[in-house]
Amino acid sequence: MTSAYYAAGHMDDAASLDGVLELFEAWNPGYRLRAGHVRLEEEWQSAGQGRVCWIQEGSGEIWLEEGYRTKDGDGHPLPPEYETEKAPPEWVAAVRYAATRMDSFSGDLRTAISSVCSRLHGDRYTGDAANDLWAWIEYDGVPPDRAFGDFIALFESLYDRVGFSVKTLSGWERVEAGDQIVVGEEPVRVRGNFRYWEIATPAPIRHIPAVRRLRYLKDTAGGCNFEWNAFRRMPLTYYAKRGVTAENPDGVNQVNAHYVNIAAEISRAHYHPRRAIGGGKPQGEFYFAADPGVHGLSTYGRSTGLALWPEVEEGNADLREHVHVPLRPGSVVYITPGTGHRGVDVFANVVVLPGYKPKNQIFIAERSNC
Repeated sequence: MTSAYYAAGHMDDAASLDGVLELFEAWNPGYRLRAGHVRLEEEWQSAGQGRVCWIQEGSGEIWLEEGYRTKDGDGHPLPPEYETEKAPPEWVAAVRYAATRMDSFSGDLRTAISSVCSRLHGDRYTGDAANDLWAWIEYDGVPPDRAFGDFIALFESLYDRVGFSVKTLSGWERVEAGDQIVVGEEPVRVRGNFRYWEIATPAPIRHIPAVRRLRYLKDTAGGCNFEWNAFRRMPLTYYAKRGVTAENPDGVNQVNAHYVNIAAEISRAHYHPRRAIGGGKPQGEFYFAADPGVHGLSTYGRSTGLALWPEVEEGNADLREHVHVPLRPGSVVYITPGTGHRGVDVFANVVVLPGYKPKNQIFIAERSNC
């Protein structure tokens, strides 16, 4: 299914992907989309671009050298051959103070601050708090006092330099459905039997470790689902204020991804404007439908899909009418900027280019029965 504002296909139907590739690449020069299949052992290289791959089904292994640094580990603990780095003393003190002020906030801001603080264990800090800074910017956080303002300033200065764990022994590690593999400037060795989606980016990706595994990531319930089998994990989130210049307002961000279980009861129709607030590339969006059963989730017999409204930005859409795109594991839908959309009882990897830019999600209805 293809139109001027969306295209849909399925991994098992190569012909159906032609329209998805055409629409996506027309809106995103320099990017490429493809589906791949690893059957034995391969060495992946980037050839001057970045490559981000998400395993759709199956499993395998990735070779990780001693000294490999990751921000996995704020979900299930990493294997014992990893050692979490000590956090800077000023960061430890600031997080401990912030934990005493969580009652100053509510809603998404409280969730973000709580998430930041939950990663501190003694003098060790585990995991990637980038999305929490995004939430602070998105929801106009106001520090309740000067000391908390100092904490936010410190957070902004070093959030990408804390939270690492280091591998102490070289070896193969398991990857499975939902896991993300990033090929930057160094080759990556993988083996096994798994199918995957891949997006090639115009430039190498340097700020994200080679692999992010959903089982090792914190479940930050919120956004599209804060109840009903809540599952919201961020393998590649927005890195605010990193690499930003006048010529490149998006900075290091080329693509973001999060896996989320979207319940119809709380899903809200929205769009991302064709002229991005704050400048830079406007947000286009993929839904890669995944298998909820792999992660112990149930559909409870519900039908999964995506509701779409064209021309909402121009004010021409009748919100009582929409296009419904049914989804099943392996389905893919690309949505152009400015198109209204709403996930309906779907577990998906929602991928946004160049990323979940603050202030660029505009709601068009509180709830809908579609």
